[in-house]
Amino acid sequence: MADAVFAWVAADDPCMAAVHELRHEALFAPFGIARDDRWDDKGEDRRHVVAAIDGAIVGYASLILPGDGTGHVRQVSVRPSLQRSGIGGALMREVEAEARRLGLELLWLNARHTAESFYHRLGYRTVSGRFPSGRTGIPHVRMELPLVG
Repeated sequence: MADAVFAWVAADDPCMAAVHELRHEALFAPFGIARDDRWDDKGEDRRHVVAAIDGAIVGYASLILPGDGTGHVRQVSVRPSLQRSGIGGALMREVEAEARRLGLELLWLNARHTAESFYHRLGYRTVSGRFPSGRTGIPHVRMELPLVG
């Protein structure tokens, strides 16, 4: 993996502009979906982790805390030219470490079916059949990682 630095940032951190670019580039542009910066980043229940190399944002993940002892992982993004470099796995380990610090019992996410094996390697298990995502229509599955027991 490249020498990435990971940091938890606030929704109003100036680096979030670069996060918006990254999320569009990695999650939506490949499917021809127009840019839409109406991200739901703010709120006391939101956490944001970024990966940077030489000051440039190259990875991102969001952790939402619904208040039920679980954490919802969203918008895991890695710059396309750095995918398969280990940054995504390192981001997920950082999210897991934060969830444990917060005393959460379970992490869950909706993964593109093409990313299912990536999350399996990190210990997640598939707990649903395929369903279309709201914005892209791409098939997703719900995956979970128990943090206790």
